[in-house]
Amino acid sequence: MLKTKFRWIVGFSVLLAFALCVPGAIAAEATQEGISPSIVYQVADSAELTKVAYYFKEYKGKTVLHMELSLKNVSPDVKRYRVNIFLPEGPAAGGLYPRALKGDVKGIEAGKEMSQEFPMYFNNLPTGFTIVVKEMQ
Repeated sequence: MLKTKFRWIVGFSVLLAFALCVPGAIAAEATQEGISPSIVYQVADSAELTKVAYYFKEYKGKTVLHMELSLKNVSPDVKRYRVNIFLPEGPAAGGLYPRALKGDVKGIEAGKEMSQEFPMYFNNLPTGFTIVVKEMQ
């Protein structure tokens, strides 16, 4: 009787320790380096994302999710970039940095930073996102 009771206590203790340790190990792996596994950045070598923010704002009469990105040109040359934002729920947005070429402006000057806001036509918080920044040729 005493042996059976001891086995139950040891077995329950091992099970409890396993139940407490495994979720913590999984959570630590998922947030390695502070970035969620559902957030992906694919940025060209000549660019650097300096700000990524999302919030709700009025757009065409509806409150929708907006993504704001700041992009810095870290190359020694003037560059233009194409940015795409994808949400796992389906909506996507994108555009060019800078949006339009005016006069002598051919892109973002070396060392300069530019911000843009993108409406996402989505009314919930995203579970993640993918941001792709490509250098235009």
